[in-house]
Amino acid sequence: MIRTPAVPQTRATPDAAPAGGGLHKRTLSNGLRVVLSPHWPTPRAAVAVHYGVGFRSEQPGQEGMAHLFEHLMFRGSASIADGAFFDGLLPLAGAANGTTHQDYTDYFQTVPAQALEQALFREADRMRAPRFAPAELSAQLVEVAREIRHMRDGRPYGGFPWPLLPQALFRTFANAHDGYGDPELLGRITPEDCARFFDAYYAPSNAVLTVVGPQGPEELGDLVERHFGDIPARAVAGRQPLGEPEPDRDRLLRRTDPQAVRTAVAVGHLLPDPATELPAYVANMVLAELTGRPGASSLPRPFTGPVGAGCGFFGPLDALSPDVLVVTSLLPAGQDPEDFTGRLTDWWSRLRDPLGPAASGDDAVAAARSLAARHRRDHADLQRRCRALGRLELLHGRAELALELPGLLTAATPEQVASAAAALADAHRAVLVLEPGEVRGGPACAPPPAVPAPGPAGEPAGPTRPAVRPRPMPPLGDPVAPAFDGARETVLGNGLRVMAVPDRRAGLIEVRLRVSLGPVGWRRPERAAGLLGAADRAATASVRAMRLGGELQVSTGGQWADVSAWAPAREFPRLLGIVADLLDPARLPDGSAQPGNAALRRSPEHRMDGALRLHWLGPQAAPEGAGTETLAELHRALLSPGDAVLVVVGDVSPRRAVDEAARALGAWRAAAPARTLPASRPLVPATAGAPDVLVLREPSAAAVHLTLCAPEPPREGHGDAARYLATALLGGHFGARLAERCRRLGRAEHVVFAARDLVGDRARALVRVTAPRRSLADAVQDVREETAALAAAPPGREELDTVRQYCAAQLLTAFDSPGLLADALRHTMVSGRGLEWVIRRPRLLGEVSGEAVSQAARALFVPVTDTVVVLGDVGPAHEVAAELAVRR
Repeated sequence: MIRTPAVPQTRATPDAAPAGGGLHKRTLSNGLRVVLSPHWPTPRAAVAVHYGVGFRSEQPGQEGMAHLFEHLMFRGSASIADGAFFDGLLPLAGAANGTTHQDYTDYFQTVPAQALEQALFREADRMRAPRFAPAELSAQLVEVAREIRHMRDGRPYGGFPWPLLPQALFRTFANAHDGYGDPELLGRITPEDCARFFDAYYAPSNAVLTVVGPQGPEELGDLVERHFGDIPARAVAGRQPLGEPEPDRDRLLRRTDPQAVRTAVAVGHLLPDPATELPAYVANMVLAELTGRPGASSLPRPFTGPVGAGCGFFGPLDALSPDVLVVTSLLPAGQDPEDFTGRLTDWWSRLRDPLGPAASGDDAVAAARSLAARHRRDHADLQRRCRALGRLELLHGRAELALELPGLLTAATPEQVASAAAALADAHRAVLVLEPGEVRGGPACAPPPAVPAPGPAGEPAGPTRPAVRPRPMPPLGDPVAPAFDGARETVLGNGLRVMAVPDRRAGLIEVRLRVSLGPVGWRRPERAAGLLGAADRAATASVRAMRLGGELQVSTGGQWADVSAWAPAREFPRLLGIVADLLDPARLPDGSAQPGNAALRRSPEHRMDGALRLHWLGPQAAPEGAGTETLAELHRALLSPGDAVLVVVGDVSPRRAVDEAARALGAWRAAAPARTLPASRPLVPATAGAPDVLVLREPSAAAVHLTLCAPEPPREGHGDAARYLATALLGGHFGARLAERCRRLGRAEHVVFAARDLVGDRARALVRVTAPRRSLADAVQDVREETAALAAAPPGREELDTVRQYCAAQLLTAFDSPGLLADALRHTMVSGRGLEWVIRRPRLLGEVSGEAVSQAARALFVPVTDTVVVLGDVGPAHEVAAELAVRR
């Protein structure tokens, strides 16, 4: 269990609220509603403010105003200079963002616990007195126009299904209009318009403040009162009327898109109002799960392509009524939209009888259980929990729904789900069809014109805010250090390394297995991917995990085979049993079966690393029989427990987790192949002063990707902490030297970062660069000069303290959820480190001297420009090598 000092803990049962101190709610004298989730077991905190204003608050002529205003709220307030909102966040690895939805706009931050008061200060300052400077408004109008082009107008299927589907389903302006708006009309908005919009909707009484953190309720309450209590109360505009008549016929909207390659269809149905019919709404959530998730139902699916289904355009319980159940599909060639909608109606009709021969009632129970577990997993995440509590309090008056929803889902009966299916099968619907065409447009069959709704009642006539004097930013508080209470690390008899860490935030188990593919897999990654897919199918692993109420995915990027899984804690032994079946070659088809290749969708980085691995393997003859192995033989060659790590994070004691792992995976054996690679050799014959270069030509590439790398040398006079800080200082944090150099020299198109990892069986230091072709030599020269400067002169105390602070804070982000923690621990283990490193790392970072950082940079990064892998529209390797050697 992750614990913080003096924090009481409670054990979470599968359908209970997660660990923590419960919810505390209050309303300040100015009308601001406050939701606190204290004693949350994490070293970080989250703050969210939800305002009751969204797309459906806009008047005719204001389309897109709510979204534009969300942007402006980050651009300056009485105490925070224009554009400086993030200045205090980035040094602490904090994050902030905002989103606009139908009925609310939310602003949220996640920060280390010691920075919670600063996060509250930022939110209070912009609730009290934002600034709407003309220059900032102009800049954000440009940014919003760019976002509209990217999200709606300039990409394939833009606007599908939102905001096009509401235009087919709804009749009133509030519900039917496009919340993105017209960039040309938005350009007419003035700072005075912004001030009026703020006064109409951004009052404390129209907002909910939510705080989730490790502090106690008294401390959190005092901080909230200190920063928000003196914000003046004021009247706000009333909500738009949202009532919609029941559709009296099916409605169809057709649009064409020149970038579409196949026809897409979206079907929308009105949902029951959760304010008065919550059980019926929840039953529709279960029905959507049965409809959209392959394997969620034992009934044969009538759809010939992938189908997505869910409640709400942005998620369940994310809007007031009217809300919509949405079903989408990208249709296979030859299928028309009418055939799809007919199949959908037939599917819902077959689900009418929960006790019929298809046993759909059992499917409904399993789907509800799966949804409940997924909800608990999602809301064990720090930021998602904070935002959900605030959203549900603002829209539905009950933040408690975030804790109660798993129980409501599992209480949904098969009869309720069947009733929901019957209602949809018989109801009128709206259908959006987006199909290939020469121009973007339509509609070929449009809905009637939307009728503008009357304006909101009680809107203030104009700006009423008095001038507000700036206030000083509060100092940082005391840090909260995470600790592992009873975590265990061991090695099983077959060589499998196991780490188990208790975490009771969700009542779930997270399992991560990573296996090095070794030379056999590295030579033929597509064949390895085919083998992993065959093993998944033979063990029916993904389907069985879903039936447990969890998920399991098998993947590879060429270096590792990864199994990522989670399930309710009570299913831990069965989940490990599924993983064990994946690792059992006897479950594969008979010995004559040959593994096929599977396409790998790999990033440029993966492709460059794959080419480097193959080069380092050298022109060795393939092992005898290579390419003719059966599935079982390849399975044994690729998946060896001696080259694997297993991480378990969740609601189980570490001792039991290790025992269960030994019971399920202790018998795993493999005929381990030789894992020794030849010594590294030049990539191309080096000319005088030229780097070794490996080129992957991609003539259509718009930019060139570079990996500059060198094997890590043995540690001499400095340890992992010094190397960690040297990597961050050079290219791994917000103010890294390489990033600052790009800013200083105007290289806005360059993306540069430094890292350390494994490629093949070698630890290496690397710098990744993405740059235009014309500045390839400049990019490499930038790395040469910055690495040489860091190696030659130790960083000063201020710079070193800055990077120390950032690294210590960034490490805490792994504790935001059990899943993120499992991912981070897997990365730690495959790098050869263990719990001792994780526990001691914060202290070790504070003990590193500037001289040790400089020495680490000299050992790690000065050599990286000697070996370069290039992917892009470039010439032969010898030409690139000569070009990069010009200013060497």
